[in-house]
Amino acid sequence: MVAILIACYLVAALTHLYLLCTGRSGGVVYGVGALLVGFALHTLMVGVSFASGTPEGWSAWLSGMAWVIILMYLIVYARYRDIALGGFAVPAAFILEGYAAAFPGVWGAGSVAVQGYLLKGHAVLALLSWGAFFLLFASALMYLVQSQQLKSRRPNAWLHRLPSLDILDDLNHKILYFGFAFLTASLLLGSMWAKSRHGAYWSLDPVRTWPLILIWGAYGLLLVCRLTRSWKGKRSAVFSMVAFFAALLALVVHFQGAG
Repeated sequence: MVAILIACYLVAALTHLYLLCTGRSGGVVYGVGALLVGFALHTLMVGVSFASGTPEGWSAWLSGMAWVIILMYLIVYARYRDIALGGFAVPAAFILEGYAAAFPGVWGAGSVAVQGYLLKGHAVLALLSWGAFFLLFASALMYLVQSQQLKSRRPNAWLHRLPSLDILDDLNHKILYFGFAFLTASLLLGSMWAKSRHGAYWSLDPVRTWPLILIWGAYGLLLVCRLTRSWKGKRSAVFSMVAFFAALLALVVHFQGAG
């Protein structure tokens, strides 16, 4: 049940962040729906905990704080029908509840089963993030090729087969968001698993940990620059390609350190 709860909050967090960053409203039903399912499970678990007289320790406090945050956000959403606050509240609740699951407690929190779900979730989200980063690299390459061909006096005949520069730039922005969101969620689940398995959230090993932090920082910097509209078009495409090669190198270093 803990794994289902975390999965619901994860879906809701990613959806709310996407809607907040893009200003769209088309996916509200999915984000709020996943949040309501997760909140119902959360409420049931909190009730069972208090009824059994076992709510104690960091796990209970973190889980209770996450429950209160979601409750207050749902009240605000029911009144104003605005998801902006959820872009901050829901990810915070996901992080709190995820780390609560890393502590031993009721509902199997901290158990081998929960550890397995956290590790599998970490791996799946990491694969999704790298798939997105590869697509980002490919679309950035197409943008640069298209831009260069448009400046040429004799463009190649296949130029019309590529999307326009505006479409490619918009595609880069969307792929970057999902890739960074998946990577962030993957790192969070990985730290939750590490706490549950080894008793520490992060390892200070410079070979295993810092390459992942540098990858996250590079794509995070690109996303921030895109959101503030200071980097668009060619500059963003070039940085996307450089970041992808740097990330590949950092990933090789990470796996060599892990091996």
